[in-house]
Amino acid sequence: MSFEEFLKDINSEKYLYAENIREDDGSLMIDLYGTVRGTSDETDIAAIAGEFGEQVGEQVAELLKSSAPIDVNENRHWLVRFESYIGYSVINESFDSGDRATFERHEPVVTADDSDWLDYLKKSTFAFQIMDGIRHYQIRCLDHIINVAAGEPPVITKIQAE
Repeated sequence: MSFEEFLKDINSEKYLYAENIREDDGSLMIDLYGTVRGTSDETDIAAIAGEFGEQVGEQVAELLKSSAPIDVNENRHWLVRFESYIGYSVINESFDSGDRATFERHEPVVTADDSDWLDYLKKSTFAFQIMDGIRHYQIRCLDHIINVAAGEPPVITKIQAE
């Protein structure tokens, strides 16, 4: 699958889930999943609401009745493999302050030629002195923001559910 096809496919997702981020033989590999709206039953709601005590628990239960969990969609799975990269970071999404190049974009996966992340790498590495075409790849997942700087787009494998 080409990177352009991957962007079109994955950016149709509202949320992504990163299952695994690992390095293997100089490559960076990221397992990504799409998500689906889950369901909660009365037992789930009562258990969660019970953690907040009686008074607040009733309010929490009412709120939960009109909401739904976000579950992993096993049928929407991609392996993203950067065969070489300059750097990567994983940030807890709760603490991400945004990057000027990607802040206004709302797709799960975005790219940029000029960004705060690349500015940081220009100061802390010599990669920009020896390579051209370095891009910032940002993958926004539930719980994580993954930033990768690389000179080539990743190789994408769409994995079929068993």
